[in-house]
Amino acid sequence: MNQYFNFTRFGRVLRQHTTEHLTSYLLSTAVLAGGILVVLGTLTYLTRRPLERELQIVLFDFGLLAAGLLFTASVFAALGSPRGAAPALLLPASHLEKYLVAWLWSLPVFVVLYTGIFMLINLAVLQLASQGQPYEVYDFSHGAREWATPLLSYALLHSVALCGAIYFQRLHIIKTAFWVFGTLAVLLIANRQLLKIMLPGSSPIAPFGDVWVGEGRQHALLTLPTEQWHLALMLLPVALAVLLWLAAYTRLTEKQI
Repeated sequence: MNQYFNFTRFGRVLRQHTTEHLTSYLLSTAVLAGGILVVLGTLTYLTRRPLERELQIVLFDFGLLAAGLLFTASVFAALGSPRGAAPALLLPASHLEKYLVAWLWSLPVFVVLYTGIFMLINLAVLQLASQGQPYEVYDFSHGAREWATPLLSYALLHSVALCGAIYFQRLHIIKTAFWVFGTLAVLLIANRQLLKIMLPGSSPIAPFGDVWVGEGRQHALLTLPTEQWHLALMLLPVALAVLLWLAAYTRLTEKQI
């Protein structure tokens, strides 16, 4: 086990990575905070009132996914070229330790930093714009679904971006996007053809959706119970993310100078 993971060695790798990239991470954090402030401030100025809670949720989710995608895609960008990969691959640590360092920075650390920055700026903008008007702040206080949905979505997107950053040598963001859209297109076509074979009278549906079957005026809806459906929506992105994380790690172990 010591060959693959050692806490002391992992701590050194984490400290070295943090020291080498601290300046760029601080600059990126400043840019992120500035971007959030500009978006929230501009929308508040245009509407002349505090932003509604639903709009705050949309902006939080979109910002998390967009900023997280760019940051995660850059984590293993150096491995795209042999010259850039040499320092990382020659580092005296296991592939698992190098991978976990990148995973920690791009998932839990990024999510915590982004959430804290967004919440602080959002609260400040709401207070400045309220001028005595009542407002409602987005703070995850309305149930677990408010934080679970963006977190699971980001975990899945993170795994996809991590795979793309490791598998593709150049233009990994563009190539990853084509790979995702191509996979979705194949999945939709295969799903429809399979339904035609199994249920000839069914209506076109999205994968994992409810199915209407029947002919003429007689139709029936095939669906999962609500609790099982919610459980499936939670487990599916987690399972896909874990598989893609494993695929990214496997690809990293194959990297050579």
